[in-house]
Amino acid sequence: MEALGITNIQIISFLLTFFRTGAILFTAPFFSSKNINTRVRILLSLTIAIVLTTSFTNLMTEGIGDVSRFMRYPALIMAIFREVALGIAIGFTAQLTFAGIQLAGQIVGHEMGFGLTRILDPSMNTNVTITAQYNVVLATMIFLLIRGHHHILMGMARSFSEIPLGGWNPSASFTGHLNDTFSGIFKTAFRLAIPVMAVLFLTKIGMAIIARTIPQMNVFIVGFPLQISIGLIAMALSLPFFVKTLNGLFELMRNNIWLIASGDI
Repeated sequence: MEALGITNIQIISFLLTFFRTGAILFTAPFFSSKNINTRVRILLSLTIAIVLTTSFTNLMTEGIGDVSRFMRYPALIMAIFREVALGIAIGFTAQLTFAGIQLAGQIVGHEMGFGLTRILDPSMNTNVTITAQYNVVLATMIFLLIRGHHHILMGMARSFSEIPLGGWNPSASFTGHLNDTFSGIFKTAFRLAIPVMAVLFLTKIGMAIIARTIPQMNVFIVGFPLQISIGLIAMALSLPFFVKTLNGLFELMRNNIWLIASGDI
């Protein structure tokens, strides 16, 4: 290959770069959507790897050291595994934010009575309630409007400047950070669902009082459409709070991406 002007270090750099970028694009929000063809993501990963390898050779090869150690299959496989693990850590950390947003919609949907009405979410390939799909679509629109996908790409670029290829070694604090990120799913769901949940809770209390004071009224027949109507109104009125909370969540997501990409954990 060196006769073609391509050195062994460039081949290895390209291979490791491809696996890191591919792992990020296959797990990060928006890029991992089922609406984006798999071949498109592979082609984008190849393009990024080629550009980085050919344009920033010194940067990409910094920290690799002696190439001969990667010429042995066990060392090369281990380096690829590290790159894939790093890419998944960056992309999946960002994806967990959307998991919390979707969970909030699931909780609200069940309380409103949409538990049995499910539709396919193409971004995650799962069956969700209508309110969960509404949350995901709205969050994705805001995510793109504030250029959240740029944060993922910038985090990817930062990882190449801070973490040498094949050299990611997560510290002991990484496990704690991962646990905090997982627990953040439920915190996110609670923060987004609490306004609508509070209104629906008060509605149920009101219907219980009416059932006790007017036994002749069939509360179940009246209560079901009433819960849906009040829930939809509450979702509409809480939209400014929803958007403001999403901005804070996406900012936290960016910080988590940069924390991992900088190699601090």
